[in-house]
Amino acid sequence: MLEFIIAPLEAILNQFGLFAIFVTMVLESALIPIPSEIVVPFGGFLASKGYFSLFTLVIVTSLANLVGSIIAYYVGVKMTWIHKIKFLEEHLELSQRTFDKHGLKMIFFGRMLPAVRTFISLPAGIAKVPIWEFATLTFLGALPWNFALGYFGFLLGENWELVHSYGTYITIAIVLAIPITYFLYKKYEEKLRE
Repeated sequence: MLEFIIAPLEAILNQFGLFAIFVTMVLESALIPIPSEIVVPFGGFLASKGYFSLFTLVIVTSLANLVGSIIAYYVGVKMTWIHKIKFLEEHLELSQRTFDKHGLKMIFFGRMLPAVRTFISLPAGIAKVPIWEFATLTFLGALPWNFALGYFGFLLGENWELVHSYGTYITIAIVLAIPITYFLYKKYEEKLRE
């Protein structure tokens, strides 16, 4: 069954290259629920076969996430009418306060959470988070996610679909790795400078 799926996808990617992955990931970030947990590991598998490098895959998918997220962000910005809906007023004020207090963290870490990563741009646009901060954190937050998924697909080769089976565990590992790395860096910052 897997060969039945892989063969036509390989043919499409051989013909269209990274463009097919780029378009798919733009759509995923523009509020179309396409699972990056399938697309990026498959891209990693193709990188393992020499279609392109893993580095190229990570940059292309992260740029695609940025483009799609900016589209979703501006959809949120243009939703000024939403403030006129009385029963949403309290939620929008809460959203604004949350972004004022944690916005940048929410954007960065939200890029590494399934489902949240697809929809975080909309409330960021509604809250009018500054576009350059939004874009920078979106791209930086997409990098570790795409690297982890692409790398697992690369390592697993033809067994890349196992990444989807263990997607929840991979997500937890990524989400935990970032604060742990930050904590260790802060703890040993002086020793590292020496």
